[in-house]
Amino acid sequence: MSDDIYAQRWRMLALLVAGYLGLTLNWFNITAAFTPISDGLGASFTQLAFLIALFLIGYGVVHIPAGLLATRLGLKRTLVLGLALEGVGGMLSGIAVGYPDLAVYRVIAGIGGSIFLSVSVGAVSVWFRNHEINFALGVTGGAAFSVGAALGLYGCVALGDALGWRMMLGVCGAFTLAVAAACALWFRTPPDVGGLAGAEITRAGLAKALGDRQLWIYGGAMVGVYGAYITASQLLGEYAIDEHGFSESQGGLLGAVFALAGVPGSLLGGYVADRLKNYRMIMVIPFLAMSAALFLVPVRSVPLLWFLAALIGFLFLFSFPAWLCVPVDVSRIDAEHIGTAIGLMLTLAAVGGFLLPVIFGKVVPAAGYGAGWAALGALSLLTALIGLFGRPGPVAEDTGEAAPATEAA
Repeated sequence: MSDDIYAQRWRMLALLVAGYLGLTLNWFNITAAFTPISDGLGASFTQLAFLIALFLIGYGVVHIPAGLLATRLGLKRTLVLGLALEGVGGMLSGIAVGYPDLAVYRVIAGIGGSIFLSVSVGAVSVWFRNHEINFALGVTGGAAFSVGAALGLYGCVALGDALGWRMMLGVCGAFTLAVAAACALWFRTPPDVGGLAGAEITRAGLAKALGDRQLWIYGGAMVGVYGAYITASQLLGEYAIDEHGFSESQGGLLGAVFALAGVPGSLLGGYVADRLKNYRMIMVIPFLAMSAALFLVPVRSVPLLWFLAALIGFLFLFSFPAWLCVPVDVSRIDAEHIGTAIGLMLTLAAVGGFLLPVIFGKVVPAAGYGAGWAALGALSLLTALIGLFGRPGPVAEDTGEAAPATEAA
Protein backbone atom coordinates (compact mmCIF):
# COMPACT_ATOMS: atom_id res chain seq x y z
CA MET A 1 0.00 0.00 0.00
CA SER A 2 1.25 3.52 -0.82
CA ASP A 3 2.54 6.00 1.73
CA ASP A 4 -0.22 8.44 0.72
CA ILE A 5 -2.91 5.94 1.66
CA TYR A 6 -1.21 5.10 4.93
CA ALA A 7 -1.00 8.77 5.88
CA GLN A 8 -4.70 8.41 6.74
CA ARG A 9 -4.22 5.50 9.11
CA TRP A 10 -3.81 7.60 12.26
CA ARG A 11 -7.06 9.48 11.55
CA MET A 12 -8.88 6.18 11.17
CA LEU A 13 -7.25 4.99 14.39
CA ALA A 14 -8.58 8.08 16.20
CA LEU A 15 -12.16 7.17 15.19
CA LEU A 16 -11.64 3.61 16.40
CA VAL A 17 -10.23 4.90 19.71
CA ALA A 18 -13.47 6.84 20.21
CA GLY A 19 -15.38 3.65 19.43
CA TYR A 20 -13.43 1.74 22.08
CA LEU A 21 -14.22 4.45 24.62
CA GLY A 22 -17.92 4.02 23.82
CA LEU A 23 -17.63 0.23 24.02
CA THR A 24 -15.96 0.22 27.42
CA LEU A 25 -18.05 3.01 28.95
CA ASN A 26 -21.24 1.05 28.26
CA TRP A 27 -19.57 -2.16 29.41
CA PHE A 28 -18.05 -1.08 32.74
CA ASN A 29 -20.40 1.73 33.82
CA ILE A 30 -22.83 -0.83 35.22
CA THR A 31 -20.42 -1.40 38.12
CA ALA A 32 -20.70 2.26 39.12
CA ALA A 33 -24.46 1.73 39.43
CA PHE A 34 -24.33 -1.47 41.50
CA THR A 35 -25.35 0.15 44.80
CA PRO A 36 -28.37 2.11 43.45
CA ILE A 37 -29.42 -0.90 41.35
CA SER A 38 -29.25 -3.07 44.45
CA ASP A 39 -31.24 -0.51 46.45
CA GLY A 40 -33.70 0.48 43.73
CA LEU A 41 -34.28 -2.83 41.97
CA GLY A 42 -33.62 -5.18 44.91
CA ALA A 43 -30.77 -7.00 43.16
CA SER A 44 -28.66 -9.45 45.20
CA PHE A 45 -24.86 -9.80 44.96
CA THR A 46 -25.31 -12.83 42.71
CA GLN A 47 -27.65 -10.87 40.43
CA LEU A 48 -25.21 -7.95 40.27
CA ALA A 49 -22.39 -10.32 39.28
CA PHE A 50 -24.74 -11.87 36.72
CA LEU A 51 -25.22 -8.44 35.07
CA ILE A 52 -21.54 -8.65 34.11
CA ALA A 53 -22.11 -12.13 32.68
CA LEU A 54 -25.23 -11.00 30.79
CA PHE A 55 -23.25 -8.44 28.83
CA LEU A 56 -20.82 -11.23 27.99
CA ILE A 57 -23.67 -13.45 26.76
CA GLY A 58 -24.54 -10.97 24.05
CA TYR A 59 -20.89 -10.13 23.59
CA GLY A 60 -19.82 -13.75 23.22
CA VAL A 61 -22.43 -15.32 20.97
CA VAL A 62 -22.22 -12.77 18.16
CA HIS A 63 -18.48 -12.53 17.51
CA ILE A 64 -18.40 -15.09 14.71
CA PRO A 65 -21.67 -13.91 13.07
CA ALA A 66 -20.28 -10.36 13.29
CA GLY A 67 -17.22 -11.43 11.32
CA LEU A 68 -19.39 -13.09 8.68
CA LEU A 69 -21.58 -9.99 8.56
CA ALA A 70 -18.52 -7.81 7.97
CA THR A 71 -17.44 -10.08 5.12
CA ARG A 72 -20.86 -9.89 3.48
CA LEU A 73 -21.96 -6.29 4.19
CA GLY A 74 -18.58 -4.65 4.39
CA LEU A 75 -16.35 -3.52 7.22
CA LYS A 76 -17.61 0.06 7.61
CA ARG A 77 -21.33 -0.75 7.66
CA THR A 78 -20.82 -3.45 10.25
CA LEU A 79 -18.62 -1.19 12.37
CA VAL A 80 -21.32 1.48 12.49
CA LEU A 81 -24.04 -1.10 13.18
CA GLY A 82 -22.19 -2.44 16.23
CA LEU A 83 -21.66 1.01 17.75
CA ALA A 84 -25.27 2.03 17.12
CA LEU A 85 -26.64 -1.13 18.69
CA GLU A 86 -24.47 -0.77 21.79
CA GLY A 87 -25.48 2.87 22.14
CA VAL A 88 -29.17 1.93 22.00
CA GLY A 89 -28.65 -0.85 24.56
CA GLY A 90 -26.86 1.59 26.86
CA MET A 91 -29.60 4.22 26.63
CA LEU A 92 -32.35 1.66 27.20
CA SER A 93 -30.53 0.45 30.33
CA GLY A 94 -31.13 3.88 31.80
CA ILE A 95 -34.92 3.51 31.57
CA ALA A 96 -35.17 -0.08 32.83
CA VAL A 97 -38.09 -0.42 35.26
CA GLY A 98 -36.94 -3.70 36.79
CA TYR A 99 -34.08 -6.19 36.88
CA PRO A 100 -35.46 -8.41 34.05
CA ASP A 101 -35.57 -5.64 31.44
CA LEU A 102 -32.22 -4.25 32.60
CA ALA A 103 -30.85 -7.76 32.00
CA VAL A 104 -32.25 -7.75 28.44
CA TYR A 105 -30.77 -4.33 27.67
CA ARG A 106 -27.37 -5.46 28.92
CA VAL A 107 -27.49 -8.36 26.46
CA ILE A 108 -28.38 -5.93 23.63
CA ALA A 109 -25.44 -3.69 24.57
CA GLY A 110 -23.20 -6.76 24.63
CA ILE A 111 -24.30 -7.76 21.12
CA GLY A 112 -23.43 -4.30 19.81
CA GLY A 113 -20.09 -4.37 21.57
CA SER A 114 -19.36 -7.80 20.11
CA ILE A 115 -20.00 -6.61 16.57
CA PHE A 116 -17.85 -3.51 17.01
CA LEU A 117 -14.91 -5.28 18.64
CA SER A 118 -14.75 -8.11 16.10
CA VAL A 119 -14.80 -5.66 13.19
CA SER A 120 -12.55 -3.02 14.78
CA VAL A 121 -9.65 -5.48 15.04
CA GLY A 122 -9.97 -6.07 11.31
CA ALA A 123 -10.18 -2.31 10.72
CA VAL A 124 -6.93 -1.70 12.58
CA SER A 125 -5.30 -4.66 10.86
CA VAL A 126 -6.02 -3.55 7.28
CA TRP A 127 -4.71 -0.04 7.94
CA PHE A 128 -1.63 -1.11 9.91
CA ARG A 129 -0.65 -4.42 8.32
CA ASN A 130 3.17 -4.29 8.19
CA HIS A 131 2.98 -0.83 9.81
CA GLU A 132 3.26 -0.93 13.65
CA ILE A 133 0.29 -3.29 13.84
CA ASN A 134 0.86 -4.50 17.40
CA PHE A 135 1.35 -0.95 18.64
CA ALA A 136 -1.84 0.19 16.89
CA LEU A 137 -3.77 -2.72 18.42
CA GLY A 138 -2.24 -1.71 21.75
CA VAL A 139 -3.61 1.81 21.30
CA THR A 140 -7.16 0.61 20.60
CA GLY A 141 -7.61 -2.77 22.28
CA GLY A 142 -5.29 -1.79 25.12
CA ALA A 143 -4.92 1.90 25.93
CA ALA A 144 -8.35 3.09 24.73
CA PHE A 145 -9.99 0.02 26.28
CA SER A 146 -8.25 0.76 29.59
CA VAL A 147 -9.11 4.47 29.64
CA GLY A 148 -12.75 3.71 28.82
CA ALA A 149 -12.88 1.04 31.52
CA ALA A 150 -11.40 3.48 34.05
CA LEU A 151 -13.97 6.12 33.11
CA GLY A 152 -16.71 3.52 33.43
CA LEU A 153 -15.49 2.21 36.78
CA TYR A 154 -14.54 5.52 38.43
CA GLY A 155 -15.67 8.49 36.35
CA CYS A 156 -19.19 7.14 36.10
CA VAL A 157 -19.41 7.01 39.91
CA ALA A 158 -19.11 10.81 39.97
CA LEU A 159 -21.38 11.14 36.96
CA GLY A 160 -23.97 8.91 38.63
CA ASP A 161 -23.75 10.95 41.84
CA ALA A 162 -24.35 14.14 39.86
CA LEU A 163 -27.03 12.94 37.44
CA GLY A 164 -28.39 9.70 38.93
CA TRP A 165 -27.55 6.21 37.73
CA ARG A 166 -30.23 6.15 35.04
CA MET A 167 -29.08 9.37 33.40
CA MET A 168 -25.47 8.24 33.68
CA LEU A 169 -26.21 5.07 31.70
CA GLY A 170 -28.17 7.12 29.16
CA VAL A 171 -25.34 9.61 28.63
CA CYS A 172 -22.86 6.80 27.95
CA GLY A 173 -25.25 5.29 25.42
CA ALA A 174 -25.74 8.65 23.70
CA PHE A 175 -21.98 9.15 23.44
CA THR A 176 -21.64 5.82 21.63
CA LEU A 177 -24.42 6.73 19.20
CA ALA A 178 -22.53 9.95 18.42
CA VAL A 179 -19.37 7.94 17.68
CA ALA A 180 -21.42 5.68 15.39
CA ALA A 181 -22.53 8.77 13.44
CA ALA A 182 -18.93 10.02 13.22
CA CYS A 183 -17.76 6.66 11.84
CA ALA A 184 -20.61 6.68 9.31
CA LEU A 185 -19.46 10.08 8.08
CA TRP A 186 -15.68 9.81 8.15
CA PHE A 187 -14.42 6.24 8.46
CA ARG A 188 -12.81 4.80 5.31
CA THR A 189 -11.09 1.55 4.38
CA PRO A 190 -7.84 1.36 2.36
CA PRO A 191 -8.87 1.56 -1.32
CA ASP A 192 -6.23 -0.95 -2.43
CA VAL A 193 -7.39 -3.76 -0.11
CA GLY A 194 -10.09 -5.83 -1.78
CA GLY A 195 -13.18 -7.37 -0.22
CA LEU A 196 -13.76 -4.75 2.49
CA ALA A 197 -16.89 -3.23 0.97
CA GLY A 198 -18.63 -6.62 0.93
CA ALA A 199 -17.68 -9.97 -0.55
CA GLU A 200 -18.95 -13.50 -0.95
CA ILE A 201 -18.39 -15.82 1.98
CA THR A 202 -16.37 -18.66 0.49
CA ARG A 203 -16.08 -22.14 1.94
CA ALA A 204 -12.28 -22.02 1.74
CA GLY A 205 -12.09 -18.66 3.51
CA LEU A 206 -14.52 -19.78 6.19
CA ALA A 207 -12.64 -23.02 6.76
CA LYS A 208 -9.38 -21.12 7.18
CA ALA A 209 -10.91 -18.53 9.54
CA LEU A 210 -12.66 -21.09 11.75
CA GLY A 211 -10.35 -24.08 11.48
CA ASP A 212 -6.88 -22.64 11.98
CA ARG A 213 -5.15 -24.47 14.82
CA GLN A 214 -3.37 -21.38 16.20
CA LEU A 215 -6.65 -19.51 16.61
CA TRP A 216 -8.02 -22.34 18.74
CA ILE A 217 -4.86 -22.65 20.83
CA TYR A 218 -4.48 -18.99 21.66
CA GLY A 219 -8.23 -18.49 21.96
CA GLY A 220 -8.39 -21.40 24.42
CA ALA A 221 -5.45 -20.01 26.40
CA MET A 222 -7.40 -16.80 26.96
CA VAL A 223 -10.58 -18.42 28.36
CA GLY A 224 -9.70 -18.40 32.05
CA VAL A 225 -7.37 -15.40 31.82
CA TYR A 226 -9.98 -13.18 30.17
CA GLY A 227 -12.72 -14.34 32.51
CA ALA A 228 -10.55 -13.63 35.54
CA TYR A 229 -9.62 -10.18 34.20
CA ILE A 230 -13.23 -9.23 33.53
CA THR A 231 -14.34 -10.48 36.95
CA ALA A 232 -11.53 -8.70 38.78
CA SER A 233 -12.00 -5.47 36.84
CA GLN A 234 -15.62 -5.16 37.90
CA LEU A 235 -15.68 -6.81 41.32
CA LEU A 236 -12.31 -5.90 42.85
CA GLY A 237 -13.82 -2.60 44.02
CA GLU A 238 -16.78 -4.41 45.60
CA TYR A 239 -14.34 -6.72 47.36
CA ALA A 240 -12.40 -3.73 48.74
CA ILE A 241 -15.63 -2.13 49.97
CA ASP A 242 -16.84 -5.32 51.66
CA GLU A 243 -13.55 -6.61 53.10
CA HIS A 244 -11.38 -3.52 53.58
CA GLY A 245 -13.97 -0.86 54.39
CA PHE A 246 -13.38 1.20 51.25
CA SER A 247 -15.93 3.87 50.38
CA GLU A 248 -17.79 3.70 47.05
CA SER A 249 -15.45 6.34 45.67
CA GLN A 250 -12.33 4.48 46.87
CA GLY A 251 -13.64 1.25 45.38
CA GLY A 252 -14.17 3.02 42.06
CA LEU A 253 -10.68 4.50 42.24
CA LEU A 254 -9.22 1.03 42.81
CA GLY A 255 -11.02 -0.12 39.66
CA ALA A 256 -9.65 2.89 37.78
CA VAL A 257 -6.10 2.06 38.88
CA PHE A 258 -6.70 -1.53 37.70
CA ALA A 259 -7.85 -0.29 34.30
CA LEU A 260 -5.36 2.55 33.78
CA ALA A 261 -2.40 0.28 34.49
CA GLY A 262 -3.33 -1.34 31.19
CA VAL A 263 -2.42 1.83 29.27
CA PRO A 264 1.37 1.53 29.71
CA GLY A 265 0.97 -2.25 29.66
CA SER A 266 -0.69 -2.31 26.24
CA LEU A 267 1.57 0.29 24.64
CA LEU A 268 4.71 -1.42 25.94
CA GLY A 269 3.35 -4.85 25.00
CA GLY A 270 2.53 -3.70 21.47
CA TYR A 271 5.94 -2.07 21.07
CA VAL A 272 7.75 -5.19 22.28
CA ALA A 273 5.63 -7.52 20.12
CA ASP A 274 6.36 -5.49 16.97
CA ARG A 275 10.07 -5.99 17.59
CA LEU A 276 10.44 -9.33 19.32
CA LYS A 277 7.76 -11.22 17.35
CA ASN A 278 7.67 -14.06 19.89
CA TYR A 279 3.94 -14.13 20.50
CA ARG A 280 3.92 -17.21 22.69
CA MET A 281 6.35 -15.71 25.19
CA ILE A 282 4.64 -12.29 25.16
CA MET A 283 1.29 -13.93 25.96
CA VAL A 284 1.98 -16.92 28.18
CA ILE A 285 4.44 -15.38 30.64
CA PRO A 286 2.13 -12.46 31.57
CA PHE A 287 -0.84 -14.87 31.70
CA LEU A 288 0.94 -17.04 34.28
CA ALA A 289 2.14 -14.06 36.31
CA MET A 290 -1.38 -12.63 36.36
CA SER A 291 -2.72 -15.95 37.65
CA ALA A 292 -0.20 -15.87 40.50
CA ALA A 293 -1.23 -12.32 41.39
CA LEU A 294 -4.90 -13.35 41.65
CA PHE A 295 -4.03 -15.86 44.39
CA LEU A 296 -2.51 -13.02 46.44
CA VAL A 297 -5.55 -10.70 46.35
CA PRO A 298 -7.06 -12.05 49.64
CA VAL A 299 -3.88 -11.24 51.59
CA ARG A 300 -5.14 -8.64 54.05
CA SER A 301 -2.88 -5.74 53.10
CA VAL A 302 -4.32 -2.57 51.62
CA PRO A 303 -1.03 -1.41 50.02
CA LEU A 304 -0.60 -4.86 48.46
CA LEU A 305 -4.16 -4.71 47.13
CA TRP A 306 -3.44 -1.45 45.29
CA PHE A 307 -0.24 -2.94 43.87
CA LEU A 308 -1.95 -6.14 42.75
CA ALA A 309 -4.76 -4.18 41.08
CA ALA A 310 -2.19 -2.28 39.00
CA LEU A 311 -0.13 -5.41 38.31
CA ILE A 312 -3.04 -7.53 37.07
CA GLY A 313 -4.28 -4.74 34.80
CA PHE A 314 -0.78 -4.18 33.42
CA LEU A 315 -0.02 -7.85 32.77
CA PHE A 316 -3.27 -8.64 30.97
CA LEU A 317 -3.07 -5.65 28.63
CA PHE A 318 0.65 -6.23 27.98
CA SER A 319 -0.27 -9.52 26.32
CA PHE A 320 -3.48 -8.37 24.61
CA PRO A 321 -2.11 -6.64 21.44
CA ALA A 322 -0.12 -9.75 20.52
CA TRP A 323 -3.20 -11.90 21.15
CA LEU A 324 -5.32 -9.72 18.86
CA CYS A 325 -2.62 -9.96 16.18
CA VAL A 326 -2.66 -13.78 16.00
CA PRO A 327 -5.07 -13.95 13.00
CA VAL A 328 -2.96 -11.49 10.99
CA ASP A 329 0.61 -12.32 11.92
CA VAL A 330 0.56 -15.93 13.14
CA SER A 331 -2.23 -17.41 11.02
CA ARG A 332 -2.11 -15.05 7.99
CA ILE A 333 -5.88 -14.84 7.57
CA ASP A 334 -7.06 -12.90 4.49
CA ALA A 335 -8.22 -9.33 5.19
CA GLU A 336 -11.92 -9.97 4.52
CA HIS A 337 -11.96 -12.90 6.98
CA ILE A 338 -10.02 -11.32 9.86
CA GLY A 339 -13.28 -10.36 11.59
CA THR A 340 -14.45 -13.97 11.56
CA ALA A 341 -11.09 -15.26 12.79
CA ILE A 342 -10.84 -12.81 15.67
CA GLY A 343 -14.52 -13.51 16.29
CA LEU A 344 -13.66 -17.15 16.93
CA MET A 345 -10.93 -16.20 19.40
CA LEU A 346 -13.15 -13.64 21.15
CA THR A 347 -15.96 -16.19 21.39
CA LEU A 348 -13.65 -18.63 23.16
CA ALA A 349 -12.48 -15.86 25.50
CA ALA A 350 -16.06 -14.77 26.15
CA VAL A 351 -16.87 -18.26 27.46
CA GLY A 352 -14.57 -17.40 30.35
CA GLY A 353 -15.94 -13.87 30.50
CA PHE A 354 -19.40 -15.33 31.09
CA LEU A 355 -18.57 -18.30 33.31
CA LEU A 356 -16.01 -16.85 35.73
CA PRO A 357 -18.15 -13.94 37.04
CA VAL A 358 -20.96 -16.46 37.60
CA ILE A 359 -18.59 -18.87 39.38
CA PHE A 360 -17.21 -16.02 41.49
CA GLY A 361 -20.72 -14.83 42.32
CA LYS A 362 -21.64 -18.34 43.52
CA VAL A 363 -18.42 -19.14 45.40
CA VAL A 364 -18.13 -15.90 47.40
CA PRO A 365 -21.50 -16.12 49.22
CA ALA A 366 -20.89 -19.83 49.94
CA ALA A 367 -17.19 -19.90 50.87
CA GLY A 368 -15.93 -16.32 51.07
CA TYR A 369 -13.79 -14.04 48.96
CA GLY A 370 -10.61 -16.05 49.56
CA ALA A 371 -12.10 -19.08 47.81
CA GLY A 372 -13.44 -16.85 45.04
CA TRP A 373 -10.05 -15.33 44.20
CA ALA A 374 -8.38 -18.74 44.42
CA ALA A 375 -10.90 -20.10 41.92
CA LEU A 376 -10.12 -17.25 39.50
CA GLY A 377 -6.37 -17.83 39.87
CA ALA A 378 -6.64 -21.58 39.33
CA LEU A 379 -8.88 -21.34 36.26
CA SER A 380 -6.70 -18.63 34.76
CA LEU A 381 -3.56 -20.71 35.30
CA LEU A 382 -5.19 -23.80 33.82
CA THR A 383 -6.10 -22.26 30.48
CA ALA A 384 -2.95 -20.12 30.23
CA LEU A 385 -0.91 -23.32 29.90
CA ILE A 386 -2.71 -24.11 26.63
CA GLY A 387 -0.74 -21.26 25.06
CA LEU A 388 2.47 -23.28 25.40
CA PHE A 389 1.27 -25.38 22.43
CA GLY A 390 0.97 -22.35 20.14
CA ARG A 391 3.37 -21.36 17.38
CA PRO A 392 5.88 -18.91 18.87
CA GLY A 393 6.08 -16.43 16.02
CA PRO A 394 4.60 -15.17 12.75
CA VAL A 395 4.52 -17.13 9.51
CA ALA A 396 6.35 -16.00 6.39
CA GLU A 397 3.84 -14.79 3.78
CA ASP A 398 4.77 -17.12 0.98
CA THR A 399 6.50 -20.15 2.47
CA GLY A 400 4.22 -20.92 5.42
CA GLU A 401 7.34 -21.32 7.58
CA ALA A 402 7.76 -19.58 10.91
CA ALA A 403 9.68 -16.33 10.74
CA PRO A 404 12.57 -15.81 13.16
CA ALA A 405 11.22 -15.02 16.61
CA THR A 406 13.57 -12.08 17.11
CA GLU A 407 13.02 -10.43 13.75
CA ALA A 408 12.55 -6.67 14.01
CA ALA A 409 9.35 -5.07 12.80
